[in-house]
Amino acid sequence: MALTYQIIAVIAILIIGFFVFRIDKLHVTGEKLAIIAMFIALSVALQFFSLMIPLFGFPSMRIGFSQLPLMVIGVLFGPSWAFISGIVQDFLGLIVTPTGFPFFGFTLNKIIIGLIPALLFSKRIKWSPKVAYMVSQGLLLSFLVGALAYLWLTPSIVSEGNVIEITLTIKLIFSAGSVLMIGAMMFFMNLLTKKYKKYENDFPISVWAMSVVLVEVVVQLILTPLWLAIMYNIPVLISFLLRVVKATIMVPFTIVIGFGILILMSRLRLLNRKA
Repeated sequence: MALTYQIIAVIAILIIGFFVFRIDKLHVTGEKLAIIAMFIALSVALQFFSLMIPLFGFPSMRIGFSQLPLMVIGVLFGPSWAFISGIVQDFLGLIVTPTGFPFFGFTLNKIIIGLIPALLFSKRIKWSPKVAYMVSQGLLLSFLVGALAYLWLTPSIVSEGNVIEITLTIKLIFSAGSVLMIGAMMFFMNLLTKKYKKYENDFPISVWAMSVVLVEVVVQLILTPLWLAIMYNIPVLISFLLRVVKATIMVPFTIVIGFGILILMSRLRLLNRKA
């Protein structure tokens, strides 16, 4: 079964690559290669220093910011470079932090991580500030409601034959923390939008927030639990629940840190070097 999904992942990668290079022609300069190489190296280094949490004896959940440089590459240089960078980072990551046999599903993950922000920030998509703001806020609220609904509708999980109860205290603490984190994020997004208004034409924070939430949902909450279930038979419900908790914490931090990096890149006049 794992081989079947390996083949499906490879086919998906090839199809994505075909369309990406058709819509976004690759432009190569020495300076661009140097900047991209720097971000890939940073991503690999962050992966090495990430906290890996084992599930069922396998390294299954990584807590860190290794995906952030790949997302920044997508914003700065577009879909084609995001595609290439995802493949290169995955290859180098396997060398630096080997976790078992290569699985092309995770290669697909790395590609999607950079591709989502690359497409959302593409010049082909024109976001009005109002629409971008409403969509980003809606995604954050939907993510919060979905996470809390899943938590409150899950009385317990089964791990290796043992029933682990999710107590009322755990649910209340997690719910309160999640509401505070997402609420604070929405508040700070408004402040950052006003403070850095001159950067809104280049990279609206609302569009960046959309990118972060979509990457977290598509890659971390949907695809990764599926790959882990295929590779290690880790129950999807357990993996998903832990990732919901992680995502609620990581999404606000990723939005703020990533936005700061984009501001820095813009000040260094690197943002408009896609062409």
